Amino acid sequence: MVKEGRKEEFISTTMQLVAQNGLGGFAMKQVTKKMGVSEALIYKYFETKEKLLYSCFESFHMRVAALFKNFRLPPINSPQDMYSAIRSLWFTYFEFLVNGDFRTIYYFDYRDSPYIREVMSHDSEVAATYFKYFAQIVHSINVRARFTERSSEDHLWTYVLDTSGIFAKRIIRGELPRTAESYEEIWRLISGGIMGVVSPGGLK
Repeated sequence: MVKEGRKEEFISTTMQLVAQNGLGGFAMKQVTKKMGVSEALIYKYFETKEKLLYSCFESFHMRVAALFKNFRLPPINSPQDMYSAIRSLWFTYFEFLVNGDFRTIYYFDYRDSPYIREVMSHDSEVAATYFKYFAQIVHSINVRARFTERSSEDHLWTYVLDTSGIFAKRIIRGELPRTAESYEEIWRLISGGIMGVVSPGGLK
């Protein structure tokens, strides 16, 4: 239990440091210095800097995956039902990101770095499961809304997830207000793009 707690402390401290200073120039000794422990100790848990950084990403990524895995779409029988379902999914995701604080900033910085591209190019399992559960939700909605008549699912989920991440980071950093009104304004912008690719013919 103590060992697992120490590992989580290394992960949390690393994510805080990267969120503050970026991935460039990151070194494991920065973590041990901040925690006041010997450099040798961190290597008992993580053999390399790359493994430490990936463990940080994975710890939050699993929480994102669980969020989508546990989300249940309500019955969709009308355009209003569809809009409400997408809105509920987005607000669940966005509030999760904002509440993630420095972990969210780390998560997106790592996703945009060469580190994740290296992992995905050599680990087929990571590549195959990347955003699997969110993709399943998008596919379920697409069956009714026919997004792919006007845009690919890959383009759609990239737009929703990445744009939401940009806004969440701005809020966490205090550059945008953390208010219900701010969330609603961001949703109007996001939903405008989503509804722009819904088939004009409506639901199947």
